Amino acid sequence: MYQYLTIYLCWVLWCFVTFFMSKQGKRTTYSIVLLLFLIFLPYEIIIIDLPMNVSFLFLLIYSVFTTIQSKLSFKKYFLILFFSYLYAIYFIWRITSPILNDFAFITIAVISGFLLLQLSSKNIHQQIIILIAGVSFGQFMYSIICRSYYLQYTINETHFFSILLSILLLIAIQHSWEYLINKIENIVRIVEFKKRWNS
Repeated sequence: MYQYLTIYLCWVLWCFVTFFMSKQGKRTTYSIVLLLFLIFLPYEIIIIDLPMNVSFLFLLIYSVFTTIQSKLSFKKYFLILFFSYLYAIYFIWRITSPILNDFAFITIAVISGFLLLQLSSKNIHQQIIILIAGVSFGQFMYSIICRSYYLQYTINETHFFSILLSILLLIAIQHSWEYLINKIENIVRIVEFKKRWNS
């Protein structure tokens, strides 16, 4: 069920990015990354006798390149590590104290992650970098911890995908709403200016 949710979230997010995001160079990059993510989603590869989803590896490599290329401040790099740590701790807590069902677990993670991102940065591109890198590194850290203690069957990458894509969708909706409001305000200003000019 969650794999279908992941595919649906990814398609909705791709539509928001492609058709409603402001026209910038990064919009094309985000669209291509989402399409590649969807293409790689069904596949797994074996690395040192460990099955790993190709989409997860793709996001991990993408987050490494973007964090290096973006040249963020020290504070932002610290936030990425903080997000990674929180993500791993949250999933480990789920193993040791499974009091939440899957829906509540994902919902709490999505709301908390979105609110923390709003506090971390106002720039949408920095929010996306912090989120993708933090969650990807956190999932990688969580996978290493689980495999070290022979808990590899508790690793659920569909939860990782659902949380990541849901937060990205909320960011895209927020950005699209702000973009739409700015467009409406500009149209209203033009109409008011024309009325003043004609009168």
